[in-house]
Amino acid sequence: MRDYMNILKAVEDSGVRAWLVGDTVRMIEMGIQPHIITMALDTDDLFKAAHAIGTGTVDARGPFPALRGEMNGMPFRGFSLQGGSIESDLARRDFSIEAIAMRSDGGIVDPFGGIFDIRNKVLRLTGDDIELIHKDPLRIIRMLRLAAELEMDIFWKTDTDIRKFLETNANEMKDMPLERWGREIINGMKRRPWRFIRFCDSYNLLPLFLKDLDDLKKVPDGSNKVNEYGRPYTLFDHVLDTLHVIESRLDTHKIMQRDAFILAGLFSRINTKTLEEIHDPDVRKVTDRLIIDYLTKWNIPSETINEVISIIGSYGEFYKPISEEQFCKYIIEYDAIAVEVAREFAACIAIAENRPEETLEILRDNRWNLAQVLRRFDNVEKQMEGAERYLTGREIMNLLSIGPSKRVGELLEALDFAVGTGKVGSRAAAEKWLLKNA
Repeated sequence: MRDYMNILKAVEDSGVRAWLVGDTVRMIEMGIQPHIITMALDTDDLFKAAHAIGTGTVDARGPFPALRGEMNGMPFRGFSLQGGSIESDLARRDFSIEAIAMRSDGGIVDPFGGIFDIRNKVLRLTGDDIELIHKDPLRIIRMLRLAAELEMDIFWKTDTDIRKFLETNANEMKDMPLERWGREIINGMKRRPWRFIRFCDSYNLLPLFLKDLDDLKKVPDGSNKVNEYGRPYTLFDHVLDTLHVIESRLDTHKIMQRDAFILAGLFSRINTKTLEEIHDPDVRKVTDRLIIDYLTKWNIPSETINEVISIIGSYGEFYKPISEEQFCKYIIEYDAIAVEVAREFAACIAIAENRPEETLEILRDNRWNLAQVLRRFDNVEKQMEGAERYLTGREIMNLLSIGPSKRVGELLEALDFAVGTGKVGSRAAAEKWLLKNA
């Protein structure tokens, strides 16, 4: 963990005073290896530091030019000191745990008690809470994100001030651009979606950015269960339970389309009155439009929006037996990642909702069948050095002495199906199959 000191020392040896700052120091104090080294440099001449290190370049784009590079396999970035002193620089940071600086000799500058807060797992702002929140109300969301990620509590006075601000300035929060809401929500949910949404709910923020989710609190699920507050279980509780399962699997499962997966959990019950209504085609049309409207206003990429719609719309298929042949069709039509993501989401919903053992058994069988199909497609890439097929369209045309046509595409798809179902397992077998079935 001492590599970060070598980078800092190299900058200091150039005659430039420098400090480790921000999340780098916070992670060091938490006993975590920093994934990137962040420095504040007591100079506007970033080029001097870059020359001294020998591996850095200055990125002059944006309002704050930055020194960026890599040393001993560790990426680093350096910014010019803001405000003329390290104390002034730290005062510009939002949170006490991020407003700590470290010198190469191990000396610490900690004007806001950030180390104490790290050890006590408390999050607080670096100045007057109300003033800082008035300057940028979305600091509240960023604080909740950090508290969720680090499993910290909000300092009691900061908590009181936030609640007071929200009571008297709700309109100010509502007037925030929806694009900024979306960016903060996505960032907040990336690692700890369940904790983050629970934090937002505890401050009554959901009506401000996702009213349709908050409205699910009024929709009982029809069971006799009660939630942790002793109230009848609602579809809102189902969303929280789904996010809880997703959160528990983020660090242990390789989840593709991560942003879409988490957002699917957030929107999984929107606009429904029962657990099964989400699969009704007519309800789905309205729900899809609602999801698209929210995510478009949040400036979520269209590709991610389509993935969210696909996950929510297709996961129910996995609660009934699916043959290898059907999986082949799904993979050819939607691609392997989309099918696997939908299957994983179905598993999360099943666990969250305590679905019967018969359903879990079907999910396990489907997982096995899907794995067999995917293994066969993977074998193609291994045998063909990364190629997706044993034969290309041009090779099919040469073998059959035909020109470009729709028929070539149909044969490629049919060959994919034969590979996925285990009827073809080599290039030679693919050629034999083609000559027989063309």
